[in-house]
Amino acid sequence: METIIEAIQAIQAILAPAVMITGVALLLLTFNARHSSLVNRIRLLDDEERELLRRRPKLDKMETLRLKSIKNQLDLLLSRLLYVRNGMLCLLFAATFFVLTSFSIGLAYFSASIGLTQTMINFTFIPGMLLVLIGVLFLAIEVHISYRVIEIEVMENKQRD
Repeated sequence: METIIEAIQAIQAILAPAVMITGVALLLLTFNARHSSLVNRIRLLDDEERELLRRRPKLDKMETLRLKSIKNQLDLLLSRLLYVRNGMLCLLFAATFFVLTSFSIGLAYFSASIGLTQTMINFTFIPGMLLVLIGVLFLAIEVHISYRVIEIEVMENKQRD
């Protein structure tokens, strides 16, 4: 009976990092949605810019302002996309570290060297948590920059009036 309880405890400990993997997966869904909308917005603005540049010698004042606005927005959107990409990479590496933590915990139950496996657990779980923190910080920076993009659009509309 005692070996069954130990086996159950081992399985529970091995699965504990799965909670972190689930949390990371939810954050990745957020990042993926932002990534998709940014890519679509960049493509739309790029098409609009290309169309305006085709008619360049004949642009009126409003179209010239719009072209300048598009260039400013594209610069900010590309930097946002960079932060989203970096955040996604951090979260993917974090998930990898959490899977390695589960393997390390499993090894701890079957290994005679508890010190080595404890070190492996620490060297996989702690960096995983740090990567989650860095990924969330990338998201915070991206959200901050997104406000600046909206400011540009609003200022453009005020200049038209």
